[in-house]
Amino acid sequence: MQEEPNVPEINYGQEDQWETENRCGACGHGVIDRSENADSVLCSACRERFIRYPVPKLFIVFSAIIIVLLGFAFIRFPKVIKSYKIYVKAEAKAANGDIVEAIQGLHTVVEQYPGSVPVAVRLTDIAMDGGFYDDASYVISNNLSGKKMEADTVARLNRYIDKLDRFFNTYDTVQNMQSKLEEAKSKEEVLETGYDYLNQLLSDPEQDKALVYYYMSMFAQDAGEARSCLENSIQEDNNMLDAKVQLATLSRRQGDLQYAENCYNEVLLADKTYSSASRGLAIIRLLEGKKEEGLDLASKAYEQNPEGDYVWETYLIALKENAKNADADALVKEYVSKGNELDADFKSYLDGNLSLHEYYIDE
Repeated sequence: MQEEPNVPEINYGQEDQWETENRCGACGHGVIDRSENADSVLCSACRERFIRYPVPKLFIVFSAIIIVLLGFAFIRFPKVIKSYKIYVKAEAKAANGDIVEAIQGLHTVVEQYPGSVPVAVRLTDIAMDGGFYDDASYVISNNLSGKKMEADTVARLNRYIDKLDRFFNTYDTVQNMQSKLEEAKSKEEVLETGYDYLNQLLSDPEQDKALVYYYMSMFAQDAGEARSCLENSIQEDNNMLDAKVQLATLSRRQGDLQYAENCYNEVLLADKTYSSASRGLAIIRLLEGKKEEGLDLASKAYEQNPEGDYVWETYLIALKENAKNADADALVKEYVSKGNELDADFKSYLDGNLSLHEYYIDE
């Protein structure tokens, strides 16, 4: 009997498992090449292909487009950052007395982004808090009218609008009062007519009492009446900075230098660029004998606003008090050459007929 050949037994299940574990994970045909990496799942052909193209070609195209777009964005990025810094720092600047800088900066941002409600609202808030009612009125009319906002913001803006309506209504009313004053025949009659007319406006709910009291101080018959009007103006609206300056000046003329200094400092705390307050402080320092400090303050006021009321005059006096006669004479010559005339009292001071104390304090 012929012996059957010894044929090895084949386990088809194990073969299938080998096929699964050793076929390329990418193409599914080639055998995994583990010669360089024991954990590889790719055949040698696929590994070379992925080395050459580690990311899909389409993704590379998309990436290039994104980079181009980002490039355009970064061209504008410095401007955006600058505008954002102005917006973020505006409130702190205003609180630190740099309110003019804050408002001017926000105006620039609003011009760049006229549709930005948050920037326009912040500008309006700062302007209203500081008494810059022209700026607030402009932004509300041109940048916030008809825009969608939170309910509390709308309510706040409505309060602003009510205040602004009264304020500008009073301003227009006082301008129209000029025709009544033209009928007056003497200075006393002008003062009396103006004061009585304004006094009647206090009972009109459509008028701004703070502004009415401020104007009344200009028509007051005596210093006591003027002081009362100015104090009432400030009590009605603490943002009436010029009322505070006038009250300080009135106090200085009455010899109360400390009260005057407090008022001037309060104004400068709200607005460092308020030249009338810097001028007022300069006068106080000159009267105290601190002449160099007085000159520094007078110079600062002159740089801020050379056309401000009596700013030029105070700067000239500060130069004279510091023995800078050549500079003072040059200013006088320039002033007169423009067709201006010197005030009689001011000329008396320059001629040496009035002392500094006599010129600035009423006895």
